Amino acid sequence: MRISTLLVLSSTLALIVSTAAQARPDTRQMSCLEARSVVQRAGGIVLSTGVRTYDRFVAGLQFCQPYERLMSRWVPTKDQKRCFIGYSCEPGYNSGEGPFGSDIFD
Repeated sequence: MRISTLLVLSSTLALIVSTAAQARPDTRQMSCLEARSVVQRAGGIVLSTGVRTYDRFVAGLQFCQPYERLMSRWVPTKDQKRCFIGYSCEPGYNSGEGPFGSDIFD
């Protein structure tokens, strides 16, 4: 019985530590400049933007798939309600639109 209790406790502890290690950086805890810098340094990163919201943000088109396009992203930060931190990759490049959202030749 002692071994099974020890096994359960160690498994629970491992799960708690694993969950804590997977916490995403939260844009609401950073200044606008800090959030933008995190995206630029990482190239592509998943950030929390609210209690239950998160998204992947990228520094440029090279961090997207060939069929994706860039969309400008604005998120809440500690010092601004709407801070431009970079882009997200959205489907649509092969739908007649250019890589930056809309065809420049329209």
